[in-house]
Amino acid sequence: MNNRPPILLLYGIDERTIPVDAEVTRSTVGQVERVLRNRGWRVARSKITRDVAAALDGYDPSNWLVLNLCEGSPSQAFYYAAVAAELERRGYTFTGSCAEVLHETQSKPGIKRLLAAGGVPTPAWAAAETAAELEFDCFPAIVKPATEHCSFGITRDSVVLDLAGARARAAVLNGLYEGGVIIEEFLDSEEYAISLWGPDDALEVLGISLIRYDAFPELRDRLCTFEAKWLPETPAFKLTPPDCRSLIPPELRAAVEALAVSAHRACGIRDYSRIDIRRRHGVPMVLDVNGNCDVGKDGGFSHTATTAGWRYGAMIERLVLLAAARLAPCVTA
Repeated sequence: MNNRPPILLLYGIDERTIPVDAEVTRSTVGQVERVLRNRGWRVARSKITRDVAAALDGYDPSNWLVLNLCEGSPSQAFYYAAVAAELERRGYTFTGSCAEVLHETQSKPGIKRLLAAGGVPTPAWAAAETAAELEFDCFPAIVKPATEHCSFGITRDSVVLDLAGARARAAVLNGLYEGGVIIEEFLDSEEYAISLWGPDDALEVLGISLIRYDAFPELRDRLCTFEAKWLPETPAFKLTPPDCRSLIPPELRAAVEALAVSAHRACGIRDYSRIDIRRRHGVPMVLDVNGNCDVGKDGGFSHTATTAGWRYGAMIERLVLLAAARLAPCVTA
């Protein structure tokens, strides 16, 4: 490769980071560093705890390319939109979406507005700052924190059957998280996670991960909770394994893939994303858009890439190259 820049792995952990999230973050950083070094890249890592600027000191933006592994809530220093804004202010080239898009797509109501503006179908929804302000009339429904990620705050109690239950759940979430809540119609179907990557003019569907909820007779259990995503010892995790090899009827696959591409573009995502879709009366609808999805070796994006024939190191290198293409002069393989 010509003109290969050094790579700065930027990530965040603080005292509010829950143990499982911290463990996943450290593991991802280690995995990414190893595979990039093995492929001949010069790599450094820098952790943000409270000060983004301090974490960037000593790394010349005209020289270093940043692999942005930051997540976090809006009140944390490593909230990924805030990190991206600082990277932009200093003139860094970095992986993933720009600050404005990351900020808008951290907000679930923000995603809904972008989808609506782009004509992308999504379930009926409403947002509120407080439980008392919540109004909705399409049940069953699901109540979620409006600005959290990684299924934080999502349990079987998130599925509600009436407005009183919705307001009660909203009150619980408002006591745990900032930013208010969103409520949306609960679609009782299988769930598709579509991984996408590439420049906008050559966007590719990397693959589809399918979760079926047939093992759960109760409506409230048929969703991707925090337990199902992060806690391997739980029945929710064990009984809802994502399947990247599931046979999906060609017509449905084409519809789901086209919808995911539309959602990615409607939200202005750059480089890569994961789009969550369920069906309402057989019609696919977008639930969520993740423009900063987990790229750890055990994450859904990586599993999809592996199924598509990509080794983990090659996958990470492609994400770096997508960003590197924005450098001048262009970095080429």
